[in-house]
Order: sequence, then structure tokens, then C-alpha cells
Amino acid sequence: MAKKKSHEETIRSGLKELRKLGVSVDGGSPALVSRLREQLGKGRNVELAVVFTLGKIADATAVEALADLERAATDKEVQREIRRSLYKLAQKGIAAPPPENGGAALQRPILGLAPEIESYLSSVDGAGGRLVWLAKPQAGSGIQLLQGMASDREGLLQASGALIRRKELRRMAEEIRKSHGIAMISIPWEYGDQILYEGYEKAKGPGRSGTEHFPSLRAIFNPAKPKSFPHPIYGLLESGGLRSGAGRDLSHRLLEEPELQPWILDEDWMKPYLRQVEEAQGSRLVLNEFQKEERLSGIVRDAVREIFYGDNRQLFQRRMEDTALYLFKTGREEQAGLALTVALEIKEGNAGGLDISFLTGWIQKSLAFYLGQAKAKAAEETSLIVKP
Repeated sequence: MAKKKSHEETIRSGLKELRKLGVSVDGGSPALVSRLREQLGKGRNVELAVVFTLGKIADATAVEALADLERAATDKEVQREIRRSLYKLAQKGIAAPPPENGGAALQRPILGLAPEIESYLSSVDGAGGRLVWLAKPQAGSGIQLLQGMASDREGLLQASGALIRRKELRRMAEEIRKSHGIAMISIPWEYGDQILYEGYEKAKGPGRSGTEHFPSLRAIFNPAKPKSFPHPIYGLLESGGLRSGAGRDLSHRLLEEPELQPWILDEDWMKPYLRQVEEAQGSRLVLNEFQKEERLSGIVRDAVREIFYGDNRQLFQRRMEDTALYLFKTGREEQAGLALTVALEIKEGNAGGLDISFLTGWIQKSLAFYLGQAKAKAAEETSLIVKP
């Protein structure tokens, strides 16, 4: 059986077919919308290419065309591409039109008006923490909110609940964005519930406080143990064509993203390798620059293999999947693909994936941070010595 074409290849094929039909897919003119509508029904490749191109036309007519397609689409891949295109246009300030029945449109960004449970997720911080919200509309009394901070190492750190107005929830989201530069992205509520529940199970134990009311707070949303829920990123990004050499090489660009710039690996993970670097630097052996560089590279390779491919593999896989989801939902699809590439390499658990530039760069950045701290501390202690 022939290997199924990747999503990207399918779109490229459809774009070629549109060009052969005389459709100028490289422009972003609103006049192109009606021409694109005429190409529907000419095959799945063409339909995906039409949806992709509509997502590049910053005009209300493109949104209307996508909304019409969304109501009629039955192909799941086409539906996903429609959502991507609508999201891209929403990022440019062009919202979806209201339904024909004149009712209020469901707002996909924070916060929706749907009667069912909603969930929202922050980016992952440098210590592996995420803020998760579950929100459930209560007839005539506002929104029941459950919020928790979940660490992928420590579990659920704190949880609280409150009955608030939707306006207040929007204000909280805006405050987080202004103060920390972090958006609260919409996620399936089942996944948000799963993060909180797993965090609580990990955190349970004598002496832990801050989460004792979590079971009763969660029961308002889901009194049962959550069912296993696949990570939402795999419904948004095709993973088949991601694990390429180019993706591994380019993954270091993730370190430039604002949310990932503070990422430093925990000190207890880095201590063995810090000692090795310090020993190498203080060695009495006469080494040339090449030998010094090779020794440092060997320490970094060992750190990558032992930290990311050891007992922490699932932890880092989830951290990168959540990061891919956040990047995708905030309009950075290319960077999301790089993050998912890293997650898939870690999931494979093959220490042969040591050429992933993001992981190497993360180790080097963390080593430099702690070595810099130690140097600054030594300098401070020396400055306090008063000479007689």
C-alpha cells in the first residue's frame, strides 16, 4: 500500500492544480474569493488548497466563504484546515460572521459563550508549570471556575474555585496577558481536566497543602475519573512529515520564542554535568582549544541522552506537546511544528536523536546559566574580603 501523502504535500499538489486552472493563488486580493469558490468540487487536493489560500486573504468575504465550507465539510482533514484558516484570519482581527439565525456567534478565543464546560491553558513556564482553567456556565449565576497550577515534576501545586461573572474571567485573562505576555488558549475541557487530575494524583501525600479541596471542586465538572484523552495537538498538526533532519536542525529556533526564553533546566538535573565542566576547566592537563571543545561537547551529549531520554522522557514529551499546542493556538504554526518534532523524537526514546539542536541548545544554555551564577557568587564573596 502506497504511503499516504502528508498534509503539506497534499496542499502543495492542490495549489499546483489551481495554478493549472488559471487561479492566481499567490495573491491576497479579496477578488480571488469568488474564483476560489468556483473550484470547489474538483477534488480533495484542490479543496484543501482553496481552504489554505482563503486563510491568506485578509477580508471578510474569505471568512464568509470558510464559514460556508465549514457547515458543509465532512472530511476531517478539510475541517481541520478550515479551522486553521479561520484562526489565522481571526489573529488579523477578522472574526467569523454570526450565524444566519441571527443568534450570537460562539467566540472561539477567550472566552466562549458555549453552555458546555470550557477549558483554557497557559504556556509552560521554565519550571514546567502550567495554569489550567475549567469554566462551567451556571444558569443565571455566572461561571463556575476551577483553576490550578500544575507542575510536570511536582504535580498540582495549588487549586481554587469561585463563582464569577464572565466579564471577570475575561479581565483575569487580560491581566495575565498584560503582566506576563501570556495568552490563555482554548483547549478541549477533557484535556484540561486530565492535566489537573493527573497533577492531583501526583501531588497527593502527607504534608501537602493547597489542593485538599480539589476533589470537591472538580466534582462540579466531572465526578468520575477522566478517560484517557489524546493530546489535542495531534488533531491540529499532521505529525507524519515532521521528523526530518531539517526539523531537528532548525528546532534551536524555539529558544528564541518569548515564552521559551526563560526555560532553564532544574539545577538538580544539571549538577552532575556542572561538576564535569568545572573539573574540565580546572584540569591541569594541557589541552588545545579543539580538545576543550570536544570535552565540553561530550558532556553536553551525555546530558541530552541521560536527561531527555531517561526516566524523564514522558515528562519532556508532554512539555513539548503542550508547547506545540500553545504555539499553534497563538498563530505560530511553523514553530509549533518544530516543538512537535522535538516531542516525537523524545517519544521515540532513541538516544540516537542527539542531533536535535533545541535539546543541545537547552543544555548549553542551562550550563551557562548555572556557571554564571557560580562565578558571580565567587566574585561577591571575594569582594567582601578586607585586606589588612
